Amino acid sequence: NMKLVCFEKLEEWICNNIDSKPGKSFDVFEEMQRLSLRVICKAVFEYDMTDEEVDTFVTENGTYLFEVASKQRMHPWRKWCKSFLPSVRRAHQASENTALFARRVLASYREKVRFGVESREDTLIKLLENSGAFETEVEKIAEITGLISGGYHTTGHAIAWILLELAKNPKIVENYRDEIKGMPNAHDWANSDCIQRIVREGLRMYPVIPHVFREVDRNIHTKSTGMSTNKTSPHFIIPKGSIIVVQPFALLRSSNYYNSPDTFDPSRWINPSKEAIDAFMPFALGRRTCIGQRLAYAELYTVVAKLAAEYNLEVEVEGSICVGLTMHQNGTRLIARKAKSQLD
Repeated sequence: NMKLVCFEKLEEWICNNIDSKPGKSFDVFEEMQRLSLRVICKAVFEYDMTDEEVDTFVTENGTYLFEVASKQRMHPWRKWCKSFLPSVRRAHQASENTALFARRVLASYREKVRFGVESREDTLIKLLENSGAFETEVEKIAEITGLISGGYHTTGHAIAWILLELAKNPKIVENYRDEIKGMPNAHDWANSDCIQRIVREGLRMYPVIPHVFREVDRNIHTKSTGMSTNKTSPHFIIPKGSIIVVQPFALLRSSNYYNSPDTFDPSRWINPSKEAIDAFMPFALGRRTCIGQRLAYAELYTVVAKLAAEYNLEVEVEGSICVGLTMHQNGTRLIARKAKSQLD
């Protein structure tokens, strides 16, 4: 069901943004996050967003997250300044607006249930609505808002990074097209070994989560890595209650695990070393790994496979890097031109 929704929404996006506007560029990071937002709402919550809802949600959610994830992370005192800081008041209003959208999503699902037209699949909203884990309506709304907010930026920007790299590396696209010759449709392309290597390499270079915060619940005794300045101690201790920051970006760009780590090279995943595999953690690890990574992979494989197979991508403008909830670029524009069929 996830892949079917991905293909459906991707076809709509291609029709509205590429085929109907030949030769016209598009903001790849902006457009891919909007596409991802539509996919998440349909696949997870059985809700089709209107263009107006997409525009409003992106604006309001972005306003709220910039305040909470950026400004308040650096200046915690801002959370108590709603009464006299207009930007904090605006962020609170934006939060309420995104919650109103979540209420519409939940009301829409309940209406489908009332008329017996809800999906037969075990969608997340069905599990959420029927679960006893949420005692109040407010908790359900918060869960819906959080799942949407945490998913569309990350996945959309991951897709955009990969498309940007493919636009810069046409030889990789040529090799991919050679590999999928004879495969009958885009569903098979999305399952090809080559596209999986391309996506894996994209996530290595541009992990969806640039940093992860965790609170240590016990003292952790760690073996020395040779980086410690205390040469008399074979290990160091991370005390209980410490806040640690894990940097997937630094790990996945380390020459300790990857040769030429700053080069986009999907072929490194043909016969990777055990160290390279163990270091690969774009969605974090353990019990608190990303809950939406299966849907993220479905989107990544689907979108990248079809666009790389059927369109030649060119970089019109490469924008500037911005690090917030995700690492992305502002103002990067690509042109997608229909490729001559090489797949027969």
